[in-house]
Amino acid sequence: MIKIPYPNQNILDEYFDGIKDELLSRIKYIKSQKTIKIDKKTFRVTNKIKKILKYLEDENNLKSLVLLNPIELKNCIKNVYSKFPKSHYKKESLNRIFYRIFVEYGYENTKIFNKLQFIQNIDLGSCPYCNRNYIFSINKKGSVKPEIDHFYPKSLYPYLAVSYFNLIPSCPTCNGFGAKESKDTFYVYPITNPYELEESNFKFSISPESIDFFNIENEKYDFNSFEIELYGNKANLEVFKLEELYKQHKDIVLDLLIKKAYYPKSYIKELKNFGFSEDEVYRYLMCNYKKDEDLHKRPLSKLIKDISQELGLI
Repeated sequence: MIKIPYPNQNILDEYFDGIKDELLSRIKYIKSQKTIKIDKKTFRVTNKIKKILKYLEDENNLKSLVLLNPIELKNCIKNVYSKFPKSHYKKESLNRIFYRIFVEYGYENTKIFNKLQFIQNIDLGSCPYCNRNYIFSINKKGSVKPEIDHFYPKSLYPYLAVSYFNLIPSCPTCNGFGAKESKDTFYVYPITNPYELEESNFKFSISPESIDFFNIENEKYDFNSFEIELYGNKANLEVFKLEELYKQHKDIVLDLLIKKAYYPKSYIKELKNFGFSEDEVYRYLMCNYKKDEDLHKRPLSKLIKDISQELGLI
């Protein structure tokens, strides 16, 4: 729903430099073993697996995997599936070995992967999946905890567990039970990666209950006079329950309808005459951001902007 801007190359290089030594060391060690014990089970490091690990021992190849862009992530999954169709099965040796390297020694290793620092570098405020919540929560110790979702779940695609564009800052709702969880977002639920989003991919609108709805009279509006409609990728709407959740935000739209009644265009023009810019007037009246690149800073900003445009407030 909200686009995440692409990072510059320096950020990507620094990210890879911070995790490469540990990953290369673990890859080299596992490649040297005949078997490896994971979760009390023994898995063979076959010649085929050793060949894959040898390929990843090359720093350039490992970097290519870690820095795959969203389109390349899709191509990578297709290639891996075509060559190693059982690699997505959690009981298979290759899946477990990938999980050990990239999840346990990579993503879950706080010595090389700092979730808070990662999110701060992205500089994202609200959840890009829903734009309803901020991306921080509180952990069991009472500390601020950043939420990061694996766009392609690490249980199915463990080799992408530290791939930069597969790590999406998100809210506890979208990343929790009942929403995305570990759903297969490649084959079953093809949701849109926030790095690939365009502002027009998702759109909010009002569905009035009567034909004279837009004859503005502030006293006639209530929660039963309209519905909130959301258009976009059906997989996103289904996985994140966006339509159901946004029906709970009628109060926001009701405020905008009342503002439409109280703030005619003549009043907005008056404010501009006092030297305020169009963006400043919009932020003052709507308590919101107008530019697409700023929508991530505040929850519900996409809803407010789309409805404001529909009502002619901006």
